[in-house]
Amino acid sequence: MRVLKILNNNYLLVEDENGREQIVMGKGLRFCNEAGKTLKGENIQKIFLLKDKKAVRDWEQMLENVPESYAEAIHLAISLADEAMPGAISEQVFITLFDHLVFALERLEKHVILQNRLLWEVRQFYPKEFSLGMKMIDSINKKLGVHLPEEEAGNIAFHLVNAQTENPDMERTMLAVRMLKDISNIVCFTFPGKIKTSSIHYSRFVTHIQFFLQRVLEHKMLSGNDLAIFEQIIVQSPEGYSCANKIGNYIKGSLEVDISREELLYLTIHISRIIL
Repeated sequence: MRVLKILNNNYLLVEDENGREQIVMGKGLRFCNEAGKTLKGENIQKIFLLKDKKAVRDWEQMLENVPESYAEAIHLAISLADEAMPGAISEQVFITLFDHLVFALERLEKHVILQNRLLWEVRQFYPKEFSLGMKMIDSINKKLGVHLPEEEAGNIAFHLVNAQTENPDMERTMLAVRMLKDISNIVCFTFPGKIKTSSIHYSRFVTHIQFFLQRVLEHKMLSGNDLAIFEQIIVQSPEGYSCANKIGNYIKGSLEVDISREELLYLTIHISRIIL
């Protein structure tokens, strides 16, 4: 790869052997590289292949114009995400997170705070991503001597959750979080006083619903033809099956999608475990 331009201390614009322009991320890359020379890769963390020339130019302009103090602090925070979730999230999230955090800091300068209406849900259902978001916010706050609020940790968590899906889509991720809350409420209202949200079974149920909603929204529901097992589970857990049907009706009403028999089966199994 050949270095085309030094964008800031930690980001370079490069060209690969096929003439494609890419953004390279790594601590202190500007100090060991030179425009026009071959890229030295000792400190490379990520290489981003953007979709078109306009995307490259947009990122080139943003990285060049952001204050160096912001760029350093954001890079450090993003590195925390890279270390905490290696290989678990798409590389594109590092670019979208950089962009989001630049604007978050600019809003803070103007005393503009955007309320995150799904903060409780994110904290409740995605504790790992929210905790990482808090660490990233704390890192930026300490580095810059500012006070980005807890809402921004929730926003970062959205990016991290979204980046773990096969086809990242922020609007769909926010819809999934709202639906996760609604499904949790359906179960808790169906079995008042019976659900221990601190139990391992409930934690597994939430994880199952997260992946269930991802499959539903991506039109990749499980399917199978083992009717014997299905009928057996219905007999063993009529309450769980009834609640699973309520969830199915909710999905139908919200998305106009019928959930598959196999998905209904697994919902019943997980619900049965949390009401024991």
